[in-house]
Amino acid sequence: MKKILGVIAIIAIFTLAITHVSVSAEYPTKPITLISPMAPGGMHDVIGRSFASVAEKTFGKPVVVTNIAGAAGLIGGFKIVSADPDGYTLGVDSTTVTNSVTWEIANGRKPPFTLNDLDLIGSLTLGPPLVLVPFNSPWQTLADLIRDCKAKPGFYAFSSAGHMGGTHIAGAILVNGAGLKVRHVPYEGGGPAITALVGGHVHFMCQYVPGAFNLLRGKKLRALAVQGGARVKSLPDVPTVRELGIDAEWEQWYGMSAAKNIPAPIMAKLRDIMKKVSEDEAFIKVMQNQGDDVVYMDPIQLAKHRETEAGKAMKLFKQFLAEKK
Repeated sequence: MKKILGVIAIIAIFTLAITHVSVSAEYPTKPITLISPMAPGGMHDVIGRSFASVAEKTFGKPVVVTNIAGAAGLIGGFKIVSADPDGYTLGVDSTTVTNSVTWEIANGRKPPFTLNDLDLIGSLTLGPPLVLVPFNSPWQTLADLIRDCKAKPGFYAFSSAGHMGGTHIAGAILVNGAGLKVRHVPYEGGGPAITALVGGHVHFMCQYVPGAFNLLRGKKLRALAVQGGARVKSLPDVPTVRELGIDAEWEQWYGMSAAKNIPAPIMAKLRDIMKKVSEDEAFIKVMQNQGDDVVYMDPIQLAKHRETEAGKAMKLFKQFLAEKK
């Protein structure tokens, strides 16, 4: 009897393995959903749709972008980690999502998911934010903006894509580095936040290149500085904050992730496609047209980078919380 049960178990395992390999080999057999955890018009949306347009040619199936905004990426992120681990639901991941989870932990709250609940596929871009003002504003340089903000403490305001998200942190780092006292106005996503800036409802914003590039080319916005260690290729005349003597550097990555426990062969396919997209001339051109440079990091490299940035964010969050007491 034991021998019979043993044989049955072996057959079951073998059958499962064959089925697993077969399903993985055929993947994908239907459209793939790509969740963007922010509102339409922001950088998650731009990068997600740019990725989808190239990736679906490799997949051979449609890649449908779905925007699920709210709670600075936590609502959309929860949808990603809660999806069936079959490779048919992917998510646009980023520094913003990392920051939102870290913020919850800093406050002693249990986030709806942890960073370990996301299985990283890889990064697509890594870039600094720009210090932006309306094109019709009187500020021609960062020094002009800093001068006026210091002259009227508490009067001027900057927008962000959400409380404690990437653009909020970038703005806060600038404010701290320049020694300013200004107001923060959070919005539900990068699109609404930058629209408020163009409309003159706030005075400046620290937004990343893809979310602002077309508005810069259309002379709706002006870039005063780059919050990175090097100038941006698409905006070579805009100085870095380091050049201007201000300690306010911050860079954000964008990439893809999925729920844990996706079959290894399917995840290997996803990571291979991610790398191919990052090397695709059409994708690179799309990113360059948005003003962004493609930077691919594999899951191991990205995990290390994410851990480092989460540590920086936690330090800043604890500072904010201590100042409120």
